[in-house]
Amino acid sequence: MNQRHAPTLKPLLSIAIVLLVVIGLYFVVRALPFDALGDIRPKRIAWWSLPLIALLQIVFLFLAAEIWRRVVRILTGTQITLWSSYLQLAVVTVGKYVPGKVWGFVARAGEMYRQQIPVHLSVMCSVVEQMLLMTGALLIAIVAALIALPKYWIAIIVIGVFLLLAAIVASSKIPALTRWLLRHRNIQDIPEKVPEYHAKRIFRFTLAYSVLWVLSGLIFSIIYFSLFDASITRENVAALTLANTAGIVLGFFAFFVPGGIGVREAITTFVLAGFIPVREALLAAVCYRAWLILIDGLNALLILGREASMTKRK
Repeated sequence: MNQRHAPTLKPLLSIAIVLLVVIGLYFVVRALPFDALGDIRPKRIAWWSLPLIALLQIVFLFLAAEIWRRVVRILTGTQITLWSSYLQLAVVTVGKYVPGKVWGFVARAGEMYRQQIPVHLSVMCSVVEQMLLMTGALLIAIVAALIALPKYWIAIIVIGVFLLLAAIVASSKIPALTRWLLRHRNIQDIPEKVPEYHAKRIFRFTLAYSVLWVLSGLIFSIIYFSLFDASITRENVAALTLANTAGIVLGFFAFFVPGGIGVREAITTFVLAGFIPVREALLAAVCYRAWLILIDGLNALLILGREASMTKRK
């Protein structure tokens, strides 16, 4: 797609990104669950787990940036660097702490503007990304539920496959849907179909995003097993992965709760209540939240420093 006439990023948008990061950082600090973590005793923590968690988190972040980079290339024809891709994801994760959930995507549109990608195309990419994330979450939820709840395998397969196919079909219609939504603005350069964005590629992206959900579930599982003397079984790991996935997905829809704080942990605990003690489930969920807030806080500082540096150069 031709991006020659895309304007450069205006200083006002750069200031808006800085403001978003500052607000997001404020909520990140305010969201730290110090009180809930008071029940955790350092001597009970398996410290060997920390390097493993950090390694898995690095792999998660690298893979997420690479997948997003490829989504942008296929939908817009624009090649962005892995670093730019990571920064675009970082502003979204920081922005989720601002009530409304859309401000991170607004900031990412500004970042993509710097890459000469028009705002309406960045909207299409973000919608596709979120749909693929949900489809990947659904796939992992199906597999995890089959392992954790084998008695209900028929219902899980029937319902899960139906929803999965529906999600893939819906994903393929996003370019046309985006065009329809923006038609009143006389924007015509969103194609009805993107040649490289077909069902087979959508399924591949779904598998790629599924790996992210697996990594997230593994991190959550390691946190749990490092805190409590529980048996490491396939069923337990599947239950933890299922609960973590459900908590993140449903917590996302709590639009006016910064980062879905409280909602995500409640859902995760509710799903795990049938598998492990409620107190253990809640503490594990809170510890995972604290870990993610630490990562998001570092991202906020990274973006803030970058924007401040760019402002000085201007």
